[in-house]
Amino acid sequence: MKEREKLYCKYVGQAIRAIREENSGKSGLMFSYENDIPKSTMSRIERGENEAQLVTLKKIAEGFGWKLSELFQHIEEKLPEDFKIFDEEHY
Repeated sequence: MKEREKLYCKYVGQAIRAIREENSGKSGLMFSYENDIPKSTMSRIERGENEAQLVTLKKIAEGFGWKLSELFQHIEEKLPEDFKIFDEEHY
């Protein structure tokens, strides 16, 4: 994985952690248990060490009572506005 992709995973993970803390008030362990997500998977996602798979993202969204699109919207709101995967030279 490229550095900017790693950084993006870190931002997304931080956003998911913040959303979990703000919206559920549950620990990562309890949220994972209640939503059938392995604790280690949830932890690695929140630390930005893993890219979240779609099924896992769907479980996270449903854990908040949201559609997947709503989860993405909440994540996007927490990401730096100027962050891009590709640098300007790519365009």
